[in-house]
Amino acid sequence: MKKKNLIILLLIPFIISLLGVVTLNITVNFIEADIIGIKWDYQDVEGFKVGSKTQLYAYGEYPDDTVIGEGNELVWTLKNKDESDPTEYARIIEENGIYFIEGLKTGEVVLTCSNKKGNVFRTLSAVIFTSGAILLSSNDLPSQNNIDPNIYYGEYQDVNKTQKLSIDLNLKVQGADGNIDAEHMLDVIDITDNIEVDIASKKVRLKEGYQLTGNEKASFTLGFANDKTTLPATFSFTIIKDGINVDSYEELLACTNKSTNGEIVVLRKSFESLDYYNSSTSGNVELFGNYNKNNKSYNFENEVYRFETTYNKEYIEQWNEFAKNNKSYKDIGKDVLAGLRVQKDFYGNGYTLNFHNLTYPYDVIKVTSDDGSVIDVPQLNLKNLFRGPLPFYTLGDPNGMPLITAFGQDNIGMYVDGNNITINDVNIKNCDFGNSFSNLTYVGTVMDVNGDNVKIKNTRLSNGKNVLRSFSSQNLVVDNCMLSNSRNFLITTGSNEYEKVDGNKTYTFKNESGEEVNSTLSEILKPNAMGDLAITNYVSGNFTDVEKMKDTMLSIDEALNDESRVSEYKGSMQINNTMFYRSGIASIALESYFNGSYLYAKSPSLIGQLFSMISYEDKPLVPLEPNNVSGLSYPVSVNISGNTRFYDYKDISTLDISGLISENISAIANSIFEEDIQKITIDHIFPIKGILNTEARNNNAIKSYNGSSYFNIPIAYYGGGLNNSVVTYEGYDYADTLTSPLNVDLLDNYIRMVSGDGLMGMMKTIMVKTVTTVTGCEPFRFVLTSNDSRLFDETINQAPNVSILIENAKGA
Repeated sequence: MKKKNLIILLLIPFIISLLGVVTLNITVNFIEADIIGIKWDYQDVEGFKVGSKTQLYAYGEYPDDTVIGEGNELVWTLKNKDESDPTEYARIIEENGIYFIEGLKTGEVVLTCSNKKGNVFRTLSAVIFTSGAILLSSNDLPSQNNIDPNIYYGEYQDVNKTQKLSIDLNLKVQGADGNIDAEHMLDVIDITDNIEVDIASKKVRLKEGYQLTGNEKASFTLGFANDKTTLPATFSFTIIKDGINVDSYEELLACTNKSTNGEIVVLRKSFESLDYYNSSTSGNVELFGNYNKNNKSYNFENEVYRFETTYNKEYIEQWNEFAKNNKSYKDIGKDVLAGLRVQKDFYGNGYTLNFHNLTYPYDVIKVTSDDGSVIDVPQLNLKNLFRGPLPFYTLGDPNGMPLITAFGQDNIGMYVDGNNITINDVNIKNCDFGNSFSNLTYVGTVMDVNGDNVKIKNTRLSNGKNVLRSFSSQNLVVDNCMLSNSRNFLITTGSNEYEKVDGNKTYTFKNESGEEVNSTLSEILKPNAMGDLAITNYVSGNFTDVEKMKDTMLSIDEALNDESRVSEYKGSMQINNTMFYRSGIASIALESYFNGSYLYAKSPSLIGQLFSMISYEDKPLVPLEPNNVSGLSYPVSVNISGNTRFYDYKDISTLDISGLISENISAIANSIFEEDIQKITIDHIFPIKGILNTEARNNNAIKSYNGSSYFNIPIAYYGGGLNNSVVTYEGYDYADTLTSPLNVDLLDNYIRMVSGDGLMGMMKTIMVKTVTTVTGCEPFRFVLTSNDSRLFDETINQAPNVSILIENAKGA
């Protein structure tokens, strides 16, 4: 074999398979996108006359050039506020796709427009009247999109807390023949003692001199004292002590990023993307960001919150030390960016926070897809601040030609930073992304929690590379929420704390002859020492006794991952009555560090010798081989309870792990390898999909639907390194629908592999075996939904219906 081919045979498998999750070919898997909102011109309270038939108008919103999937046609429904039969007061009539409301009897109902799937909605109160109706709401249009039925106002109108609560009312009296000038004749017939109402000026104020003792309910009722035919109107809300009513972007920043200790935020408007803001006519939408129309740019550089990553930064520090002494290389920043830093309670009132203007790539390029069609792919330009996550580990120059990068902490939409914080009823999305999860590559994590006793309730989080991240946070509660549309995971959790590998502790190893050897890791993994040679033989297939080689590899792995050193749980989470909808990989991931011999001691040492033979632009292709950058992660615990549902079935062929790592291998390989490198796919390099498919079929976790095979992965445990995190199901209604954790044991599969034919076959075999020298040998584990799950028909190709969350919130 030519020396060049021998080098490539050994080198390319290693750099391709580093951390085991990389794809060489760009594949865009399309999803059926949903509408992103509903537009109408209705106030929060509208009147409809008994005996009248009124046409209803609304339309779904979605980004240009986005193909909308089935189930997004709009439908209208009625529900009575007191849960009685709504047809007593009104009914919905549908004629050829056109909807009408017909008033039947004096009363009040909730009128809802939603997509047929039920995951996007908008509501208003419909007053059904005979001779007259009092239509009473706030002048600042509510979101009409809230899950929590309670409406919240802050105690203060300004961040300096100089102006007490004042609400402008939208008040009118509607008669049988239209609006009448009768507001001045109204009486306040009931009122709580913490507010005062001025009908003439149409204002509600916190009563002069009143001191709130905590969050307090407030309400008043208007009516005609001598008119029994017109229903009285009641306006109810909750006043948040020390809360700030926020209805501008500057106020939002003042309460979060620009505040030392943070303020309690009570949203009174939505903050949206530029396109949505420009098209909005409702008056309750503000732009997220300061946009300069002349140069078409934002000012986020001076507005985002920056902090040093809380994740492992061993590699970054080693690289920066190297770059300091080698001036031809640049260092790596340690900072993570957040659109908003929240340090106190945050009441959303159902309004939307859309970080699209900050997170989404500003350019577009044309790419030819696998089927030959030309598609638009978002592309970063120099103005983008969100550029994907920091590296946990990079092979190559991270600022020049990184061969491959495993990711650490990502940039964030909302950073919840502190203890004892409640996030209630806010609709947070990192972007509007179209109909491909690959568009979420750079947009970051939607919410990252850094604190204990945080509660996220009645909240929707969507459209991020990961949606919710929590590391080392104790007693995080996720209650009655919906998490949707992630490139990777809808929840990812783990710990920031870890223990470094102890290379000086003596362990018992087994050599390739089966003999026990007492030594330290640092000694046996030295170049050409017993462990280093054994790992080289394992990768190259230079052994005859499979079981003895496996024992040798496991003895090294057990020393690297000494579980006695990390027995304490460093994070905990309670997930209750929560809906998971569409992930690229799995709904919940419990993460731990990869911790193989190469990350600790650069073993097998042959790889480093080969690196020195290749240059790029007159510099070494791999200028630095870091060592001892990983460690043993502390575990975390998660409990799932209530009516939690996983609407996350996916065609097995579309399972996409390419979002976990970045690579530039294919272009380099094609330029230096004379054979057709494109024959190598992700399934050759890291065949988790194939092994998991086999395990799922053996454990009754595959479902046939419309000619394809589907599975649902609620839970994934990172493998390779030690992962002692646990998921329990105390109080979970559907624990019996889940399989036991299925092991994907790469070492057991790899060590029994027979080399393929020819150079390419040998190359593929070496590739997959090299994975374990980086990840470690601990199995990956997956919990799937069983084939006979009674939830299958409710969740396959379905979306979660927000009405379930609304009902849960009413009973809370």
